[in-house]
Amino acid sequence: STGIASWIDTVRKHHSQTYQHSLLVTGFAVAFGQRLGLSEADQKRLSVAGLVHDIGKARIPLAILEKPGPLDKAEVDVMKQHPIFGLAALEQMPDMPKDIINTAVHHHEYLDGSGYPYGLAANEITDLVRILTISDVFGAMMERRSYKPPMKSEDAYGILLAMGPKLDRKLVRDFMPVSKAAIAV
Repeated sequence: STGIASWIDTVRKHHSQTYQHSLLVTGFAVAFGQRLGLSEADQKRLSVAGLVHDIGKARIPLAILEKPGPLDKAEVDVMKQHPIFGLAALEQMPDMPKDIINTAVHHHEYLDGSGYPYGLAANEITDLVRILTISDVFGAMMERRSYKPPMKSEDAYGILLAMGPKLDRKLVRDFMPVSKAAIAV
């Protein structure tokens, strides 16, 4: 819908790196969905979820998004607002499915309850969100950022494994072939 297109364009104009990241995550999420044998409808949901998951970053100041070093506590607190900003943006779109809105607001939630913004636990986190979170964490490690070089895919996959109870272990195992096919950007 035009709503999504204009928001994605807003993100691209605000911060091209977030836009590139969203495309990368979408690619990983859809490849992962295919690997898992998800229906075409679910693969389509994953692709929309990947494109919009960081839409709330359009409201995060560039000084924070572009900071070359680690963020301080106040900056981290601002950055952690992006899922809530994403929720606000997506709820304005009349045709936006609830499960896709969920992925935008929950993609930083972890199964052990240590994520944000709500500290959800395992049974509160849908499969769509679990798939997107793995794709998002992996994508972030595979990218060059202002503060870090891109990682090798096997190192990034090793970090997913090391995250243990934060992520769905079975899904992390299922993600391995997707990670092997990935190339750092």
